[in-house]
Amino acid sequence: MLVAVLAVSLSACGEPESYTVPGEICGRKIDPEIVRPLLPEGEKFEAEMEPIGDSLTRCLLSVDGRNELGIREYPDGGDIDAMKFARENPSRFRNPEKAAFGADTAVSDGIVLSVNPCTYQGKKGHYILEVTVNRFDTAEPDGWRAELERFAKAYLPVGMRETGCE
Repeated sequence: MLVAVLAVSLSACGEPESYTVPGEICGRKIDPEIVRPLLPEGEKFEAEMEPIGDSLTRCLLSVDGRNELGIREYPDGGDIDAMKFARENPSRFRNPEKAAFGADTAVSDGIVLSVNPCTYQGKKGHYILEVTVNRFDTAEPDGWRAELERFAKAYLPVGMRETGCE
């Protein structure tokens, strides 16, 4: 009996409650273990999908009411060079490098941009995926880059399929 009371007392004094990342976010099935490292500790997780225009969507992942991760998808995008775009926008893409996944992907300190061939509604074009971590700490770029790249690599085929790319 004393052990049970002690266990309840210790758990009440332990770490604050934490949220659970679901296995489906904004209509995309993705492993929560790949998402979680990109998010801070907190109590409440929310994901909201926002359509922007005809085929552009944005999924915002928030913790305790603060936007932490943004995912933009465009299945009918133009043919842009991801690295060139990243280099031309240094205020958004710090230290861009070519990634080893997708047709044309640039990863930087806090943003991944991936451009991939896609046939969308019978039209040949490009699926563009942009993933932005809003709480990125530039003091630790290697760890963040690895987690961000891992997430984008896992998300890319799911996003392409779910947006209707063939």
